[in-house]
Amino acid sequence: MDLLLQLAKNGAIIGLLYGLFAYGMSLIVSTTGVLHFAHGFTLVGSAYTFWWLFQGQDVHPVLAAALTLVVAGAIGVLIELGIYRPLRRRKAGEMTFLVASLAVLTLGQNFLVLLFGTDPKPTPPSEFMSWSVSFGPLLIRTFDVLVIAASLVAFVGLYLLQTKTAVGLSFRAVGDNPQRAETLGIRLQHTYVWVFLAGSVVAGLPAILLSVQNPVTPSMGFDLLVKAVIALVIGGIGSMPGALLGGVLIGLVESLAVYKLPTHWAEFTLFAVLFLFVVVRPNGLTRSRLRSA
Repeated sequence: MDLLLQLAKNGAIIGLLYGLFAYGMSLIVSTTGVLHFAHGFTLVGSAYTFWWLFQGQDVHPVLAAALTLVVAGAIGVLIELGIYRPLRRRKAGEMTFLVASLAVLTLGQNFLVLLFGTDPKPTPPSEFMSWSVSFGPLLIRTFDVLVIAASLVAFVGLYLLQTKTAVGLSFRAVGDNPQRAETLGIRLQHTYVWVFLAGSVVAGLPAILLSVQNPVTPSMGFDLLVKAVIALVIGGIGSMPGALLGGVLIGLVESLAVYKLPTHWAEFTLFAVLFLFVVVRPNGLTRSRLRSA
């Protein structure tokens, strides 16, 4: 039972990271209608930024994290302005957006390989990250506390943004009906820039957290993107609460699967759950629907 509780805790923590990443992606999807697979490049680019600042330039970790979030937001805005906006002007189809997004992810990852090589880039251990405390059978580490704190800040911050600010309210209006939103005076292109900025900054949080816990690799963006897409399918594509719920659920499935099964069965179990949702509940737990780009 102690092992089961510890596995559940570990699954919930990694699930929050999946949920954070999926939440930012869902914010973009629900507003623009674009399946933003290049979100994976935002994450891996942010992870390498944090590692380079902290490890390579000896920048204080708090300042390095703040600068990384700025870079994450800039990556998302540049993709919107340089890739998606010209495609909208040319009235490109959904498949073109999807291919362009995958191309950005692939080219970005290969560019990072050219810059940093393929070797994993670990962040050196620190006394701060080695702290832990036990609550009965549960071992709580610094990493766990950071993930929970970052998740609370991100989710509360985005909730307040979307319910208390004009920019955030425009996200929902544009996502529901962009034509009607435009007639009400909402500038679509302006809203798209803001939503890519917000969603990409959120992607910077799991990038930083993963960088201090695991070595940074060029493929980590794609790996987490796969988990985020699964979370979106399970939770409901375009639903932000669904992204969080789906992320935590797949984290628990991954972690608890090894309680009775060999380790290499964890991923099989995860995709089996995905297949079950696609067949039985294709709109996800929240039954959200995605509009066209």
